Amino acid sequence: MGIPESILQQIVAKVDFLELVGQYTSLQRMGDRYRGLCPFHQEKTPSFYVQPDKRLFYCFGCGKGGNVFQFLMEIEHLSFPEAVQRLAEKTGVRIDLYDEKSIERGKKQDALLHLLKRVAGSFHYILMHSPTGETALSYLRKRGLEDAIISKFQLGYAPPDPFWLKRFLQAKNFSPEFLVESGLFTHRNPDRAFFVDRIMFPIHSAQGDVVAFGGRILSGEGPKYLNSAESVLFKKGEILYGFFQAREEIRKTRTVVVAEGYMDVIALHQAGVGIAVAPLGTALTPAQVRLLKRFADRVILFFDQDEAGLAAMRKAAILCEQQELEPYAVQAEEYPYKDPADFVQNGQRGELQKIVKYPIPILEFLLKKTSVKKDSTSRQGNLLKVEDLFPYIESMVSEVKREAAITQIADFLELDRESVRKDFQRKQWILLPRKESQEEKKAETIQRTPELVLMILAMESRKNFEDIRSRITLDDFEDPRGRELFITLEEMYREEGWSIDRALQGISDEGLKEFVLSKLVSLEFKMNQERLLNDSVRFLKRRNLEKERQQVLKAILRCEKTNQREELFRLLEKKMYLDGELEKLRAVENE
Repeated sequence: MGIPESILQQIVAKVDFLELVGQYTSLQRMGDRYRGLCPFHQEKTPSFYVQPDKRLFYCFGCGKGGNVFQFLMEIEHLSFPEAVQRLAEKTGVRIDLYDEKSIERGKKQDALLHLLKRVAGSFHYILMHSPTGETALSYLRKRGLEDAIISKFQLGYAPPDPFWLKRFLQAKNFSPEFLVESGLFTHRNPDRAFFVDRIMFPIHSAQGDVVAFGGRILSGEGPKYLNSAESVLFKKGEILYGFFQAREEIRKTRTVVVAEGYMDVIALHQAGVGIAVAPLGTALTPAQVRLLKRFADRVILFFDQDEAGLAAMRKAAILCEQQELEPYAVQAEEYPYKDPADFVQNGQRGELQKIVKYPIPILEFLLKKTSVKKDSTSRQGNLLKVEDLFPYIESMVSEVKREAAITQIADFLELDRESVRKDFQRKQWILLPRKESQEEKKAETIQRTPELVLMILAMESRKNFEDIRSRITLDDFEDPRGRELFITLEEMYREEGWSIDRALQGISDEGLKEFVLSKLVSLEFKMNQERLLNDSVRFLKRRNLEKERQQVLKAILRCEKTNQREELFRLLEKKMYLDGELEKLRAVENE
């Protein structure tokens, strides 16, 4: 069941919005607003505004905006319930959940998080302080990892005794029934641990909770790496290993390094590259790229240089382009090491830092690779190489960038540009639906209509809306967006409630919502509100009178042709009335 609106309003009223936002960026007072550098994107000139009396924020640079809940959701990557819960705890507002299933589900998830946290701590203790973990610890140290980085990622060791974990947890008063559902034990034998004789890698959510484990085998048979099964807490396609540890550094630099596995991420952090993450045993997913989009502008791909690695890199680059992230690749060909872990193990931290510091654009990297992939002595050989790049070119959001990429490919391979362009168009490579470009979005700008002006003024105060609804009706609106807002505000008015948040929720068009937010936090609608309101109302009235007058004139012409004298006299009287009303409006406007 949803959280009651009254509870949400209590939280909003009690939150010190300036104090909350001030934790992430410095704000300077500008009249009744505050301005600062946007915490969501890099900028040198402040374009981020907070309107504390309305509990709204908006950035004129990146377009992000909303209320206190949306700010926390964006900045901390929280779901709406998580943001509400955090602010409720901060303000002391009690949230009563009336759905018994939700209560039970929440309790079970909390208990599971507590269990996984405790198990991660136990695995880490065994690795660092128990004779049982000496072999595993020695292996990690030989790989070049220091104790500080081992502790940072809370690495651990699962002992070779498959029944140890069950005995240990039952001794800590965890019930057998609960442990069966934990994912820590095999389905065939609920007493046998899922991870046995493995180095353990706790997998954290973006908020830092342990939600699953990865395990690397030390000896014996079995897969080299194992991951926990998916659960209510763990969706491997949505989580990136190392993201929790790297999040703040990624946010600061707006750059992320995506490697292939656990050890690569840890090795990069060990070398001082604290922006490294990795997918969990699978290819990078759209959900993971969307997560990165919130924090980064550049993605540096650090994959193996073999065929499989190149294929994964091309797919990752496509996903990045679709989210308008700039993909880059490291140049590691001149080194005898295949991955970051090899660099660290061989004492080459400085070299690892250098190749990450100077990556090249992904297209340049792929061109270098594909130029030697197939026979380059014939045009047919070159075409085969070009085709490998077409899916990536198709994924580009910007038409300008796509055209530049086609030119770059042709020039690099010494082909005719127009031929490459025609081949690309003929192939019609479409891997995934292409996102609407920013250029296309900006071309369809929000037109400032009098209806929208009135509705923004109405959102400013209930009194304004009372004035507006007493002078015009919904039938006076031509702009459908203004009509939609009028209906939402009318419903709020009749329910004796008035909430900007609720009004914004009633806007289904994201572009319109961004437009309204930008106006609500700007000074544009603060000055001369009464005059702006009156001018807009008069404009609507004049427009509708003129429209009606045109219809009457057409009807008069028809009556004159058909000699309908009685109807003609009625229409002439109506025209005189409309002319009089228009004259009154013009007189007021000229005062």
